[in-house]
Amino acid sequence: MLALSILSLAALAVASPMRSAQDYATSLRNVARQSVSESDVDNFAFYAEHASAAYCNAGASTGATVSCGGNCPEVEANGATILGSFDGLWTGIASYVALDTARTEIVLSVRGSSNVRNWLSNLDFNFEDSPIVSRGRVHDGFNRAWSEMRSGVTATIRDAIKAHPGYRVVATGHSLGGAVATLGAAQLRNDGIPVDIYTYGSPRVGNGVLSDYISNQAGPEFRITHLDDPVPRLPPIIFGYRHTSPEYWLSRGESTADDYPVSDIRVCPGNANIKCNAGTFGLDVDAHLTYFGPMTSDICDGAFKTRAAAASADEDDAELESRLNAWVEQDIAFVEGQ
Repeated sequence: MLALSILSLAALAVASPMRSAQDYATSLRNVARQSVSESDVDNFAFYAEHASAAYCNAGASTGATVSCGGNCPEVEANGATILGSFDGLWTGIASYVALDTARTEIVLSVRGSSNVRNWLSNLDFNFEDSPIVSRGRVHDGFNRAWSEMRSGVTATIRDAIKAHPGYRVVATGHSLGGAVATLGAAQLRNDGIPVDIYTYGSPRVGNGVLSDYISNQAGPEFRITHLDDPVPRLPPIIFGYRHTSPEYWLSRGESTADDYPVSDIRVCPGNANIKCNAGTFGLDVDAHLTYFGPMTSDICDGAFKTRAAAASADEDDAELESRLNAWVEQDIAFVEGQ
């Protein structure tokens, strides 16, 4: 299948008729998830540390302590240890499964992209059939990434559950890692393993059938976005992609671990909601890199290098931002027309 990048699809989006709507709004299921408590925010900040730690611990040895140069202080303080690390030869994906005896948890954390601008520019929008649910369609690259890790991750988590019965399983990830963690958790749930999901700046993973199915699986799911982070706005709604619901939008100010107020977190239901992050514009990479603190530290291999490259990327950024904004405008028009 021909891969179409963001830069080449802009003209196609303008020239082609918009697809017929899948459900604009998913049902307001699980009422308890429609509000946010202080303990929820504490969890948001904690699992953001694990999502950040994935950038530092890809390839870590079994038995090693999760470490990220002080960028994940609570995880480090708990002495979380690596049960297994996994990568993908073809997709470049990486993750770890860790044991946290202080919180009685088994955590799957999936690494995001190491270069946001390149990822945004080259993301394709290809669908393939999802193994998770009948008639579900999934982004082919995200699905391949999970497929490369699935057997190793699943076996490691099953072994950990046998050794530590009663421990909670949590899946987390930032950016691309959030998308892959979502797919992995959905499959693990189908396999009989309860999983809680916490993602940060995740793109859309598939069509409405798949996203609604994941939203309605048993177990908490917190899909967190920040300000005008551009990554969750992709792939566009007009190409058939839908988000899991609800969205927890950090709607104001800088996202820091210590003092982000509950009152500034908006809960946004619906698989094509355009009233929160999806209705924002621009190429705010810093918003993508900040979820309850910075998502990487300078000592991490594969850390984002976007700020250093910004001066030489102004012209490319302007072109990319124009295309991203065009898609938002078309998404808004599409949803409002339903």
